[in-house]
Amino acid sequence: MRRRIFTLILGLTLLAACAPQPAPVFTGIPTPTNSPAPAHAPELRFALIGHPTDVNVWRLFDESGASYVNYALRSQTYPRLYQLVPPNFEFQPLAAEGSPAPILQEGEAYTAVVKLRAALKWTDGQPFTAEDVAFTVNTALKYELGYDWSDAYPLNFLDHAEAQDARTVKFYFKQKPNVGVWQYGALQGPLVQKAFWEPRLQDSSALLPDQALEDKIASARVYLNSVQAQVDELTKQQRLFLSGIQGAREVSGELGKRSDELQYAQNNLDKLLEERAAKILAAQQALYALEDSAEPTLGVWTLAQQNETQWTSEANPDFPFGQPNYDRVTYTFFADDESANAAFVRGDVDVILNSTEGSQTDLLSPSRSARFLAFNPRNEILSDVSLRKALACVSGAFAPGLMPAGFAPSPAWQNAGLALPCAGLSADERIPAAVEMLKSAGYRWAQEPGVTQPGSGLQTPDGQAFPRLVLLSTSAEVDSARAQAAKYIEQQALHLGIPLSAQLTDAAGLRYAVYSSGKYDLAVLGWRLSEYPGYLCDWFGSGGPFENRNDQFQAGCAALNSETDLTAAQSYLFQIQAILMEELPFVPLYAETTAVKAQQVKYPFAWALGGLTALYGAPAEAIPAP
Repeated sequence: MRRRIFTLILGLTLLAACAPQPAPVFTGIPTPTNSPAPAHAPELRFALIGHPTDVNVWRLFDESGASYVNYALRSQTYPRLYQLVPPNFEFQPLAAEGSPAPILQEGEAYTAVVKLRAALKWTDGQPFTAEDVAFTVNTALKYELGYDWSDAYPLNFLDHAEAQDARTVKFYFKQKPNVGVWQYGALQGPLVQKAFWEPRLQDSSALLPDQALEDKIASARVYLNSVQAQVDELTKQQRLFLSGIQGAREVSGELGKRSDELQYAQNNLDKLLEERAAKILAAQQALYALEDSAEPTLGVWTLAQQNETQWTSEANPDFPFGQPNYDRVTYTFFADDESANAAFVRGDVDVILNSTEGSQTDLLSPSRSARFLAFNPRNEILSDVSLRKALACVSGAFAPGLMPAGFAPSPAWQNAGLALPCAGLSADERIPAAVEMLKSAGYRWAQEPGVTQPGSGLQTPDGQAFPRLVLLSTSAEVDSARAQAAKYIEQQALHLGIPLSAQLTDAAGLRYAVYSSGKYDLAVLGWRLSEYPGYLCDWFGSGGPFENRNDQFQAGCAALNSETDLTAAQSYLFQIQAILMEELPFVPLYAETTAVKAQQVKYPFAWALGGLTALYGAPAEAIPAP
């Protein structure tokens, strides 16, 4: 599962003085400490590689308007009900008051109520109300908006929202949501002002499919299903007649007629659906084209000035959760890394946010891009957990200068009580440890491996010669660190006497082998992980590409997929990670690091997941350096 809204949109951040709380359990707004007030400065200067595009909020969070530059400039000007607070990304309320309400079943629907904070105001002075929340949610659903909108407000789960009073909004779900859909979805979606947008949506809303078309589609589906049922029954009868029962000719004739009718019904439905899709697309394009000048916002910052080379945002004096340490933030646009770096050297900018060149900074952080050693679950020789643990043991010394990875990227969801085999051992200490693992499982060598002496003549526990294995990875041109990891694993496996060879290929070839043909032994795979690790059940759950048949694991995933409580979800995920660590169908190898060039600015945390790049420079957290 990939949740774009959590990798690109971090919401509105609290003051640097806020003390982090254990996560992900709701802890409320942290109490400010009595530490001295941080330094204050008039301006924080960011460099951005590239230029913004002219998009309104509806296009901004949909696919065609999403870009790093656009998000850096505007994503933090819209409120959310809840937020993830760096550096550990604890789940905490923002526009909402108190902890998330439980999900309740009402008839066939599932519902939850959210209470809003009092006295929140948009930049035009109008109050932020439940009407704004319900309007945003229902508009995103009505226009079937995608990308971050659909991550927050998914059509397959969410039916609608309604304002019960000025400070109470009620969400209605078609099916029971889980934590990924509720806390890490709807409760963190961007919100807009109803009073500004509702009158502007009249023309685009008129382009949406009307009820007459929806009724035709519903009738066409009923008709199609009815004819399909008749075809299925006649097909069943025909099979019986072909086995010797009389009447096959009549049934075959009727089946031919109904098959033609079925094709007609399908074509009719397809045409209606195409008409509907065209209307949705036209309405979306009209929505994206709406003028947004003077749109009220509600965030730490509000746009003050903009031109082709620079945007300036000023601190919102009405933001209720305290003021940042800068009066304004200036974003200057550069065509390439070279020109941005030159401005940095001259002292014209303080931070380069999205440089494609590597750099060194005092804030080096793990990114969400992690690399794993995967074992083919259908390979019989690799089904031995002892063998997988031995390979994990000797592989763990790779990645000098890189950061360790886990099954979840965020400390909020990591089971900190787990450790990979041989964790803490040096590369030399790992060899005898891995040898002992294999010997205890019944493996034998003609020449047993030592620290300096490679093993040879490895035999499986049943006395057979160990077969050759191939480790797939991307080439150095695609991902140099991954290619190096594959070569290192090859070297360490050969030292253990395991006849393994690394085969480097392109990204498409690797994906085809792992996800389509299944013709691989081991592979070094990479993903950009979402904040909420529900993807573990997508990978290893029933029907997943690396399905784990452990009954306890599958039960944990079944429970997680319907869990709406953060604490319970954490418990299930800890159990799931414990099983994965014990069985090691994957071995977390390392997380890529992220760094930005920064000067004259500091932050109240040593690191944050995704670094300053993912935080868009965290201007609300930044502190002028002395």
